[in-house]
Amino acid sequence: MERVTDGVYRLGRKRHNFYVIVDGGRVTVVDAGGSRELPLLEAGLAELGLGLDRVEALLITHAHTDHIGFARLIEKRGISVRVHEDEAAYARSGAAGSQVGTMDLPLWKPRTIAFIIEMVRAGADRGYRLKEVGTVSDGEQLDLPGRPQVVATPGHTAGHASYFFAESKTLCAGDALVTDGLIHGRVGPQLMPDRFHLDVAQARESLQRLAGLSAELVLPGHGRPWRGPVSEAVERALH
Repeated sequence: MERVTDGVYRLGRKRHNFYVIVDGGRVTVVDAGGSRELPLLEAGLAELGLGLDRVEALLITHAHTDHIGFARLIEKRGISVRVHEDEAAYARSGAAGSQVGTMDLPLWKPRTIAFIIEMVRAGADRGYRLKEVGTVSDGEQLDLPGRPQVVATPGHTAGHASYFFAESKTLCAGDALVTDGLIHGRVGPQLMPDRFHLDVAQARESLQRLAGLSAELVLPGHGRPWRGPVSEAVERALH
C-alpha cells in the first residue's frame, strides 16, 4: 500500500489502481481492482490498524472487471457497494458497456502481454455480477468518509463516475482520465486509447466537467497519481 497524501492510499498493482480514503478511522474505498485483490485491501487496512468493519462503502467508478473485481465479495460482507445510476444495469448483468476482449488488443506488443498477465493475476479475467448495488447521482455529495461528490463522466462506459473529495482536493478519476496508456507506453494525463471507450466523443466532453473542479491530486485507474490542478491535467489529455 502506498500513502499518496494524508488519509489517502493507493493499492493495486503496477498498471491498475484502487484507493482507500480514511477519515476519522472510517473508510471509503474507491474501485475494487480484480477479483483476487481483496487480500490487498485487507492487508492495507491492517497496516493502518483497521479492518473491513471500518469500510462504510465501496464506490465503483465503472463496472469493468478491473474495477469491480472484489465488489461481490465486499457485498457479501454486508458493505454497501454503489455505482452511478446509469451504470447499475451493467453492474448487475455484465452484459453491456465497452469491455475490450483480449483478441481486440495488439497482442504483438510486449506491453499488451504484460498488461494481460497482470490482469489475469489480479483476477480481472473473471467478471462478477452484483446482486445488490446501490446507486448514486451526478452532483450528489455522499455522507461517507471524505464526503465524496459524484461527478458523472460518461464515455468510457455509459455510467462512468468520478469521485471528488473536496477537503483533500483529491479526484478519483477511474478511467475518465489516466496517466498510463497501457498499450502505447505514453505516460502523463491522457484519455485511454479509443478502443477502450464506449463513446470517444463523450469521453472527451466529460473531461471538461473535471476541469472545473478544484482538485490538485488526480488518482487515475491506471498510472501514477498526478499532482497539480486538474484543469492542467485535462488540457494535457486533450492535446
